[in-house]
Amino acid sequence: MKFLLDQNISPGTASHLKSIGLDAAHINEFGMGGASDEEIYKFAADKKFILVTFDHEFSYRFISDRRLPGLVLLRVHPQTLEILHPVLEDFFKKIKLSEIENSIVVVERDRFRIKKIK
Repeated sequence: MKFLLDQNISPGTASHLKSIGLDAAHINEFGMGGASDEEIYKFAADKKFILVTFDHEFSYRFISDRRLPGLVLLRVHPQTLEILHPVLEDFFKKIKLSEIENSIVVVERDRFRIKKIK
């Protein structure tokens, strides 16, 4: 599974996810910094990326067209690397990657929820 981090997430988080063994890239790596949500969604869907974002607007699009292989919504505040990175590490240790497929996942500081989209 490949993860694409939205522009509202630090590129350092993509590096951190790579360091723990995940196939992750930041949208900036594709020269798409400043791209619209529509462009990012289309790119992620076309390239079969699971989109990781703080932007809940992507969930409405995903529910209606289901073109992404999965969506991870982050609800971690404050949005600092010192807080986000351990939360993501813990999350990825606790789940099987296959659970994310065809799902919307909401990751919070002390819990996560996985909702399969049929």
